[in-house]
Amino acid sequence: MSGFAGVVCAGESVPDPLLLERMAARLGFRGPDATHIWSRAGVGFCFTLLRTGPAPQSSEQPCTLDGRVWLLGDVRLDGREDLRRHLERRDDPIPPEVTDEELILRAWRQWGKDGLGKLSGDLSFALWDGIERRLWCVRDLLGVRPFFYAQSAESLYFSNTLEVLRQVPGVSSNLDPQFIGDFLLREWCQDGARTVYRDIRRLPAGHTLVYSPGELCVRCYTDFPIEEPLSLKRPEEYVEQFRELLEKAVRDRLPRGPCGIFMSGGLDSTSVAAVASKIAKKNGTGGPLRAYTIDCRPLFNDEEGVLASLVAENLRMDIEILSGARCVPYECWEDSLRGTPEPYHDPFLLLSQRQYRRVQGHARVVLSGYGGDDVLTGQAWPYLTFLLRQRDFGTIVKTFGRYILKHGRIPPLRGGFRTRLRRWMGRRNPLTEFPLWLEPNFVEQHNLSSRWRELQESPKTGHPLHPLAFASLSGKFWSSIFESEDAGWTGVAVDLRAPLLDRRLLRFLLRVPPVPWCMKKELLREAMRGLLPDAVRARPKTPFLGDLIKHSIESQKWKPVPLPEPTGDLRQFVDWERLGTTLATAAGSTLWVGLRPVSLCYWLKVKGL
Repeated sequence: MSGFAGVVCAGESVPDPLLLERMAARLGFRGPDATHIWSRAGVGFCFTLLRTGPAPQSSEQPCTLDGRVWLLGDVRLDGREDLRRHLERRDDPIPPEVTDEELILRAWRQWGKDGLGKLSGDLSFALWDGIERRLWCVRDLLGVRPFFYAQSAESLYFSNTLEVLRQVPGVSSNLDPQFIGDFLLREWCQDGARTVYRDIRRLPAGHTLVYSPGELCVRCYTDFPIEEPLSLKRPEEYVEQFRELLEKAVRDRLPRGPCGIFMSGGLDSTSVAAVASKIAKKNGTGGPLRAYTIDCRPLFNDEEGVLASLVAENLRMDIEILSGARCVPYECWEDSLRGTPEPYHDPFLLLSQRQYRRVQGHARVVLSGYGGDDVLTGQAWPYLTFLLRQRDFGTIVKTFGRYILKHGRIPPLRGGFRTRLRRWMGRRNPLTEFPLWLEPNFVEQHNLSSRWRELQESPKTGHPLHPLAFASLSGKFWSSIFESEDAGWTGVAVDLRAPLLDRRLLRFLLRVPPVPWCMKKELLREAMRGLLPDAVRARPKTPFLGDLIKHSIESQKWKPVPLPEPTGDLRQFVDWERLGTTLATAAGSTLWVGLRPVSLCYWLKVKGL
């Protein structure tokens, strides 16, 4: 996760060199391998390099092919060979060792803005056209890499690190009340363009920003398509194609040097580990793989460490297990939150930060099992209604009949029937109730009651097979998750990569019939046959068995009240006394929701706001 920042000024004025130096210094934690500062009339860039691989990286940025268009950013391409061959149809031969940066520049030279949708990978970059004096900024489809910008004194400032922009003169630290409202209602802001600061904006995932002095336009340039459902002749073909795409996804992300893997005892992360191990052994080019796991024994019967160790032994992989049993809510909160640029609701943030520091001692890249629950845990009900509309009764009888005969039950419908039944019976769910501890004037001024109802509405996507998965992938959820794992949050120069969220793999999965392949991850289980121990491969989806907050309270190591002293800003958002009354008797989901203002309080104190 290299660091970058830039400024585009009005006219021919030269950017402040001291500001560029301060920006570069603030980016130093991201890229220890090199630092570059570059400026011309009306524009200035700075860049700090982190070498990760596996593809060659440009050692200096900005970089150019022709002296006209310059690239600055943090990029990692998927499908490099396919892109290279596609470009060679109308270009000179391109050597295999070409950098990702050069491939993007060649794609821009050949296709212009129409080529952006052909790029796949983890991308956050800017292209500066010195002749047109126009800046194009790009963020990838899932928002794996962040991109922020701000305007001040007729200039545009941008970076992949939010805190860098707070150094810009004229950019205030005034909070965005809409962002705060979303955080208190849902723990993250669903408006992909807002940040916690009113003057700093976020480029949403899958969007471009086009800027020339006096003109700024943000628009969507790519999304997941809704394609025809896949129908293959043999069941084995689904498994073969899925396995091939998963191996491509892992191979494109696996560095040639050491690599870490965040591994639980579940199917997703262990599958990524198994494929990574297979590729490293076959090619003989990968460095040592090491797994990292958090285990909460003896607080409760946590099997994650045991099963992860079983997989690590099976794969002949080293494993480090971090005990979470002694960690209490908000432990070392001042140090934990110091690096987070925005509020974050995780009372056990210290654990994940310790994990990242452990990885940093071994590798610069860590793989994750993120994404396995989106499509691989599918819905049978939309597929059934789709087949009924098609009057395809033969497929209904064959597919659903085979599933019932094999498993002795109907496939999980996941049509929302249980939720509607609970509502009809009057059962309360604290996660879907409006928080009564919000400050009434704040609620009224920003119409939070209406916003709450809007956030409760189910997304409508029109995808015939996987509507929930499609909505999740097309929304802003994953970009918020990746940002919380970014070096700008963790403070550690480690690049997290998620093969199960590879664009090629997801497009395939969105076409796969949910029954039987996406019922309880049937496709992944079949693909891992022979690669994972059956104790893990056949293990059903298991929720986290313990409540660490509950254990901390019952063991009298921590209690939610009395509340910390609130900052002045916090009282305009939260009725602090009413919150204290709520938390005094709260448990379960009510307690978790009620702790959101506490997390916000600690963050505001650390930031001095």
